[in-house]
Amino acid sequence: MKLKIFYRTLTVVLLLVLSTSCSALSLVNPPSDAGDTTAADASGDTGEVLTCFHANNYVLSFDHTLTVNQEGTSLTHILKQGGIALLSEANSGGHDAIITTASPQTLNFEYMGVLGPCSVDAVGTVNVSAEGYCDSGIIYLNITEDWSDTKGTMTCEDSNVPFSAPGASFTHSGASGLGEEFLITDDSNGHTVMRKFLGGEGYHSWTLMMDISLVPLVDED
Repeated sequence: MKLKIFYRTLTVVLLLVLSTSCSALSLVNPPSDAGDTTAADASGDTGEVLTCFHANNYVLSFDHTLTVNQEGTSLTHILKQGGIALLSEANSGGHDAIITTASPQTLNFEYMGVLGPCSVDAVGTVNVSAEGYCDSGIIYLNITEDWSDTKGTMTCEDSNVPFSAPGASFTHSGASGLGEEFLITDDSNGHTVMRKFLGGEGYHSWTLMMDISLVPLVDED
């Protein structure tokens, strides 16, 4: 009977971690630099004003570590770092460039921790992609994360109980709703957008890396 109670509790906790993590992320800590930044502010270390026409070979990387600590429960959710290549195509319409995913990627995640007297180990995958556009030196990306079911084992004393919890899909569109905002930059570390986790401790972040040419790759006119 106790194992059934722990199993149900664990399933509920995992669902809450996944749902609250992604919903809580969008409520706090909007991009500190990008929201009111103009192209004139987006100069790199060289002092050049960098526009959408100076950048190519984009890579968006993902990083995520969340911990929930409650009475008798401590669970950590870790996304293994990985990234996706993005394609940029000059657009003669309403935007300087259109950004698409070269190929969606599958990243791995894991849960670990304790629930009462039981230990928990679980794994799963998340399919990630992004699309958007670039205007005036700022890239707006709608980032989609499709989290698979979580599958693992709960160990209580000498008993191993397999379990699973359903996944969910989220699209992150930033504080403005237009997309998460990244600056065109020649910083070797790229531009990172980070969200704090309201449901416990930790963060979820995306970093956009790019190659910069000081000579515009296409005619800006």
